[in-house]
Amino acid sequence: MNIGTVVEGTTDELVLKAVIGHLYPGQHRFFPLQPISVHSERGNGWKGVRRWCKETWQRASSDLEKIISADTGSPLDLLVIMLDADIGAERDLQDDDLIDPIRGVQPICPPIAATVEKLEQVVCRWLQLPADQLSAEVLLVFPAQDLENWTFAALYSDDPLCENPDYECIHQEHDRDRHPAYRLTLKKYGKCLRRRGSTIRKSVSKYRLLIPQITANWSQVCRICTQAQHFEDDLRAKFGDVVD
Repeated sequence: MNIGTVVEGTTDELVLKAVIGHLYPGQHRFFPLQPISVHSERGNGWKGVRRWCKETWQRASSDLEKIISADTGSPLDLLVIMLDADIGAERDLQDDDLIDPIRGVQPICPPIAATVEKLEQVVCRWLQLPADQLSAEVLLVFPAQDLENWTFAALYSDDPLCENPDYECIHQEHDRDRHPAYRLTLKKYGKCLRRRGSTIRKSVSKYRLLIPQITANWSQVCRICTQAQHFEDDLRAKFGDVVD
């Protein structure tokens, strides 16, 4: 498959490629559309994804249909736009749409499904497309609250934290000590991530070492994280169990 990725950062891309390769073994060509460089004018993070989405209708050369078709290169079988669900708490998420913002994005979950539904509407607004008019090749993915919820679930599925019914709603600003990303900075949990003050940093090299465990324990991730299961279900709905 030819797969385009629009994500917040490099670790998101690593995990996304690994999980798709795990679910659909074979030779796939991945095209990182965002971020293309940490020094690009779009930048990275969720704001970089927002800029990319808006460029699909602000710039003729970035038209979404042209990107998916062969007009700008290889035709894409799949275009994944992935954002952490914790962006729902960002105060400036809809700063450029103050006249008619999507209502109910805040307060954040529980339930996570309601938050994700609102975030899907926000992203579709960025794309200037109703949800029912998105191309069949486009897949929206929202790890909740962020990618580290998936990573923690893969590495420590037996931890009592993973049995919390609102595991996907644990937000770092409201409950830091229970937040999976914070716990992954602790010695008890292998110090997979680094922390300086309130800032958590991800090491691409360390994440590469975690990839085999994430894919090997993907079924546990789906058991614990509804949005991981939703991602897999959406892929299966598009491609079945096998792709050429």
